[in-house]
Amino acid sequence: MPREMQLTEKLEILMSLAAEDREGPPETARPLPPRLRYAADAGALRPLNIRVLRGSGRPIKLLRILMTNACALNCHYCPMRRDRAMRRTLLKPEELVRIFLGALRRGWCEGLFITTGIPARPEKVTDDLIAVLEMLRVRHQFAGYIHVKLVPGAEQAQVERITALATRVSVNLEAACGDTLERVAPEKQLATTLVTLERARQVVVANRAEERAGRPRDGRQPGGVAGMTMQFVVGATPDSDRTIMGRVTSLYAGGGIHHAHFSAFRPIRDTPMEGAPAAPVLREHRLYQADWLVRTYGFAPNEVVYEDNGNLPLAVDPKAAWALAHPESFPVDVSSASYEHLIRVPGVGPRSARRIVDERRRSVIRGLSDLRQFGVVTNRAGGFLSLRGRRLQPVRWTQQLALWRPEDEVGARHEVYDFSPGTFR
Repeated sequence: MPREMQLTEKLEILMSLAAEDREGPPETARPLPPRLRYAADAGALRPLNIRVLRGSGRPIKLLRILMTNACALNCHYCPMRRDRAMRRTLLKPEELVRIFLGALRRGWCEGLFITTGIPARPEKVTDDLIAVLEMLRVRHQFAGYIHVKLVPGAEQAQVERITALATRVSVNLEAACGDTLERVAPEKQLATTLVTLERARQVVVANRAEERAGRPRDGRQPGGVAGMTMQFVVGATPDSDRTIMGRVTSLYAGGGIHHAHFSAFRPIRDTPMEGAPAAPVLREHRLYQADWLVRTYGFAPNEVVYEDNGNLPLAVDPKAAWALAHPESFPVDVSSASYEHLIRVPGVGPRSARRIVDERRRSVIRGLSDLRQFGVVTNRAGGFLSLRGRRLQPVRWTQQLALWRPEDEVGARHEVYDFSPGTFR
């Protein structure tokens, strides 16, 4: 069996395509131009990466391309900030297209994720992104998945054009409040980013409405129908989880947004925030869980439980925190409870709740062993459930006591990173 090619080998081949004026592999080796020769030396900021997109359907593999790691902005937390000494690289639109099509022909990916630094005016960078999309959609008739990061401050017509050609668009909000964002990104304005988001949202909402009315989807001009995403850097600013979730849920209310991304702050070497403490990864995880409760489980924003400092408790997940704060709502009887009540039980997800409702119509649920077959995490759910009036587990919740809280991170060494793993989500 032939050896599977390593990612680094694939990247070398893909970068060789960028140096070639014709499509397809070069006939003879040609040196890369100076702006591309150090693409691999920029550490984890290499412009190429391969990731798997998991959604409601079949996972697809995306080629994620950082068009350039050059940036004119000087955000205190960012590995690409203007004043940071690092080698920069830049892909021109036609080079990016050749790289992607080369990877597509080889079966290394099925879709594309484009993000970029902002080395010039937002309008110029956005023109380059539009050029990539138009080459792929119009010239090469590519009708697959494309996700593009929007550049705040782009003109309305530019935002509308990108959103019309992309399957999904996203915006980096970074912080929940303009005042706190200004402290760590003096050249950014949250109001400008929100204007860009709203311009894209109008296109997404309109296209989704037309699809619901019966218009067939055009893969070459999907209009952002997969929905928008937005990203927050957690812990770089003093914004609490309550403030972040408040911004998230208020933006969800306008429609068109699929989900939010949360990236735990990591101190980056040679930046003004190099000495700042990292945000616990568990805090990022708790925000994703709280967001999931609001988007999928039917929880109202004001039902999410916070600690006195406005942050989510780290020692217990948000659903369990709500359940423990509302003992009057339990136990829930699995023989008669509605889907909406079952899904609020810790250890019961949407799929297992539906299976319980469906299966009890044609069979008898006898106990925890049956629930385990439906996907219920019974060691978490048992204390919150009953069966025909009989509690399934006497202890509602057990928690192992620790010497310190998760957020204390006692004895943890101060790590400094060359880049943050969540920078380009």
